[in-house]
Amino acid sequence: MIKKVFKIRVIAIILFVCLFKGYSQTDNNDDFKEVESIAKKMFVDMNNRDYDAIIDMMHPNVFEMVPKETLKTLFKSALEGNEAYSIELPTSIPEYKVSKIFKSEEENLEYSFVSYEMDMKMTFNNEEFDEEAKEMMIPMMKAQGMDVEFISNNTMSVSMKDRMTVIMKDDSTDNTWVMINYDPDSPLFYQIVPSSLIETAKEYKQNLMLESKKKRE
Repeated sequence: MIKKVFKIRVIAIILFVCLFKGYSQTDNNDDFKEVESIAKKMFVDMNNRDYDAIIDMMHPNVFEMVPKETLKTLFKSALEGNEAYSIELPTSIPEYKVSKIFKSEEENLEYSFVSYEMDMKMTFNNEEFDEEAKEMMIPMMKAQGMDVEFISNNTMSVSMKDRMTVIMKDDSTDNTWVMINYDPDSPLFYQIVPSSLIETAKEYKQNLMLESKKKRE
């Protein structure tokens, strides 16, 4: 029963966070500057808690599955807290890297990857964790790519390395740049983006993780 409760908590955290082959790379400076501007705006809007702006930047196909107002309520609950927990994000813009733009002429598809590290503090308002519970929670979070350190019995610091957001445009977006978080475990991600992009994103993500591992060694 305890494990089940912990798994539910982990899933809730993941949902919040989540709210290269055969492709050429284009070095169009104007396009790259536009993608860089969108990436920076993403972080600024998050810091300002501008939920409407965040949602407006998302891939339009998301709204066929989850209404905008529902998403806004979820974002607001996660960022501003609720009865169960509250999340504190740094107000500074994290260091991030924007990849070159990948382009597929056949699919009228262009995309880039924004990689960054996300840190936050999470406080559970109605309960505390004993040492046994902490020992159980830490590896569960680690398996999801989250390094956890308990600050107190009900507050933990969470660090997520090599987070990745896709900025893309194609016919489905009316050739307008939009964003979607890279989440290989999400059926939503697989339903929305082209399979060729998924293959490229998987390889790019693996390279990020490999580089991070080398730096730690």
